[in-house]
Amino acid sequence: MLSLAFRTFEFVVYHLLIVVVDRVSRLPRGSNPPEVMRLYRENLALKAQNGALLLELDAARGKRPKMPLRVRAAQVFSYLLTRGNHEFQDYYLAASDKTLARWTALFRRGPWPWRKKMATMGRPPLDEKVVAIILTLKKENPLWGARRIREELRRMRISVSEPTIQKVLREHGFHPRGGHPGNWERFKSSARDAIWAMDFFVVRTARGAWCNVLLIIDIHTRELLDLRVSDGWDVDSVWTVCALSACMGREHRQPVAVMHDHGTQFYGQFERQLRVMEIDQRRTPVALPVINGSAERAIKSVRMELLNHVRARSAEELQWYLDEYRRYYQADRANQALEGQTPAAFGRGEKLAEVIDLDAVRQRRLVRRSYAHGLLNCYELAADDQPERHAA
Repeated sequence: MLSLAFRTFEFVVYHLLIVVVDRVSRLPRGSNPPEVMRLYRENLALKAQNGALLLELDAARGKRPKMPLRVRAAQVFSYLLTRGNHEFQDYYLAASDKTLARWTALFRRGPWPWRKKMATMGRPPLDEKVVAIILTLKKENPLWGARRIREELRRMRISVSEPTIQKVLREHGFHPRGGHPGNWERFKSSARDAIWAMDFFVVRTARGAWCNVLLIIDIHTRELLDLRVSDGWDVDSVWTVCALSACMGREHRQPVAVMHDHGTQFYGQFERQLRVMEIDQRRTPVALPVINGSAERAIKSVRMELLNHVRARSAEELQWYLDEYRRYYQADRANQALEGQTPAAFGRGEKLAEVIDLDAVRQRRLVRRSYAHGLLNCYELAADDQPERHAA
């Protein structure tokens, strides 16, 4: 008990001393302090270091004990006195900058007992009986969400907040919202091919010619349905509707609606053909490209991952590179908007891959598949006897 009281008193003394030194050393001073003041500060710091190290050597007696409090205080004292003098700190201070900063924060806080009490304070845990009631209500009524359960508990004179109920439901494997899991799957299947987004962007070839590229993407599944090159600057509505029809014939799919901007390529014959095919036409507002964000983001990905690293010599070569990118994008590129799934897997309704254990990882090896002459790469874990494959 006396030892604890002595260490507490020692800590308080060092705490007060270091707080004072910290405040004094923070006073504004010129960028080039006088040489006398610099030597005086270094002298004080060296004396503090010498005294603490001598005491440590006397107490060590051939073994390395835990660094005592006085040595830490001397290090922090010297660190604060020579603030800004990195040469002195590198040569004469035994601890690193991070360690000294941690010790300084410890001394600044002080040995006040209420800090530990405040750190342990918080909301008391929910009673197990109330947790059992919440789980019973959810199991017997799957359509109830956290808000409905909160109202039912309030009717039974039990006060529990909605975030607490959500936390309890998540911890026990339930979704905090009401509804059956199958509803979302049915919604996803119906949302496929609901809206296709279309947009044009231009690419310059190595010979100086400009090409227009039509991008078609499914907004829900993020499937990049087509990247079609037009060899020329002017693209009319006839070429656009032919490219859309060819995409639908190749994919054997037809959208409910298409979304695009006010470009001249989407007027005239394009409008008339959409009415014949009974496809709705939705134009984005003027000067608001963010409305067609899925297409704009896909164009950015094409430029960042492919076009910024290669310059095609002709429209035919550019079409080959874009076809390679579309294959890579569809089947082997993880999409952040789809929680890491590929657009093709998400469009087929496949579930997320399960995590395998470390032993299974050790029994496999990393296999690379490349596209576009090695500009685009994808990887998978395969068996040892499976050779490395390159996409054609």
